[in-house]
Amino acid sequence: MTRIKRGYIARRRRTKIRLFASSFRGAHSRLTRTINQQKIRALVSAHQDRGKQKRYFRRLWITRLNAVIRDYKVYYSYSRFIHNLYKKQLLLNRKILAQIAILNRNCLYMISNEILKEGN
Repeated sequence: MTRIKRGYIARRRRTKIRLFASSFRGAHSRLTRTINQQKIRALVSAHQDRGKQKRYFRRLWITRLNAVIRDYKVYYSYSRFIHNLYKKQLLLNRKILAQIAILNRNCLYMISNEILKEGN
């Protein structure tokens, strides 16, 4: 019986996984089984952290807005500001509001004056 050599498919698969893990340290970038485990773990962490990133950025925007609103006496507090924005149907998201608060304060003053003017 003649000897049958294995094909290149498995080697190609392992090489692809090795390239993914090439920056990992120690056995995590050398041993195939360990590489597989670390790849799964890395992808799970990446998926979880995409959700966390959204959460952290929202917290950052809210903190920035609250700081500017309280410091420059634009409004009493962040929560009242947002509440009145929704009441007046001025639908601006927190990301845009935070950018306006940092880059263009006069615009934020105009928005708050619009809320106060309509409130009275």
